[in-house]
Amino acid sequence: MQGNRFEVFSPAVIQLAKTVQYLKSRKLAEHHLKGTNAMCLCYILDSQGGGLSATELAKVCGIDKAQVSRCMAELTDLGYVYRNDMGGRRYKQKYQLTDKGLTVADDLDNASRDIQNTLRKGISTEDLDRFYRCLSKICENFSDLLNEQ
Repeated sequence: MQGNRFEVFSPAVIQLAKTVQYLKSRKLAEHHLKGTNAMCLCYILDSQGGGLSATELAKVCGIDKAQVSRCMAELTDLGYVYRNDMGGRRYKQKYQLTDKGLTVADDLDNASRDIQNTLRKGISTEDLDRFYRCLSKICENFSDLLNEQ
């Protein structure tokens, strides 16, 4: 096994990526969303009702503010979010979920949880934790390799 680990790893990663992308796109299509839209909705959901500003969304999502602006415009048009202008102030306004947005964000969150529960069947918590630590380290090592070249 030692000699062919990379030959096993590479196609497995590709297959995992394709499967994840397929499952995500199928679920997102139900709500007419893109990946960034869903990510923003879920982070706003996680904010426990306080909402998030464009700056906060850019930081937690790892995207620039221009992309957040486009995303929030799309989500507002879909009726999933609204901007809380805090008494007329537009600076640092918080985006919050509408009732419709809360329903969609909950659906996405539940779908993600269901998929994760299905994938962890027959795997102990310890093994899963070890796997994710190893996967994170492998990703870090690949990133270091790219940076060296």
